[in-house]
Amino acid sequence: MKSDVYHAFMLDHASGALSSDMALAAELHVLLCNKGREAAELWRMTRNALSDKRPHANDLDHERLPEALELSVGDFTTVPWKRGLSGVHYAKRSNGKLMRLDPGQSAPEHSHSALEATVVLEGRFEDGHGVFKRGDLVIGRPGFRHRPAAYGDQMCICYVAQEPTPFWRFS
Repeated sequence: MKSDVYHAFMLDHASGALSSDMALAAELHVLLCNKGREAAELWRMTRNALSDKRPHANDLDHERLPEALELSVGDFTTVPWKRGLSGVHYAKRSNGKLMRLDPGQSAPEHSHSALEATVVLEGRFEDGHGVFKRGDLVIGRPGFRHRPAAYGDQMCICYVAQEPTPFWRFS
């Protein structure tokens, strides 16, 4: 993932500019990964330094944190998985979706028309651009091609969020 895209995403998180499903992906990354915590703190400090308001205790409150905590320790055996046409299993969440890749399983190579954020919750994940572990955040820009696959002999579960496709793309 390009560093500038990652930092723009984390800056949007610190400023509260992400949609609720993207904010949940950011909260999961911050909760589960040292890199995420460090980036979030850097951008919070930058925001506070540039703000006319003094920072206060609520700056550390995260609206999506309860749901992120639930997902980070969730029992995925009770999730009502549905098999998609590609064979990959999905479960819709109020925001975004869970994706399950069984050992050796991959989704077809594809791209997206809008920004996508994927956070590994369990196992490891590869997409042709790297191998990612629990807590890692993978950001796919529009047109970014990848082939998500479980890595190794473990099942991989990810949280996947997508920005809505802009209406002008349908014109």
